[in-house]
Amino acid sequence: MSVERPEVLEYDILVRINKEDIHILNYLLEAEDHVMNIRSLEGEYLRVIAPKDTVLDAIRLLESAKTVVNLELVELRPNDGNAG
Repeated sequence: MSVERPEVLEYDILVRINKEDIHILNYLLEAEDHVMNIRSLEGEYLRVIAPKDTVLDAIRLLESAKTVVNLELVELRPNDGNAG
């Protein structure tokens, strides 16, 4: 018996960042349309969501933002369909 897994359409990228720096990161990311979307703070992490087609671009962009704000990419995981 095989169990089919749904196709992953989006990924969550968890980012460790100071709350005070989130607005700066948001300004930086707004320059790139349709690459990712900042969703919410989950405990000490900022959750960013990216479509599967742009997730690598999103990671690269977040990595490049390290020159402006102190952040750390903590986890990449398939999005469970929760946009919250």
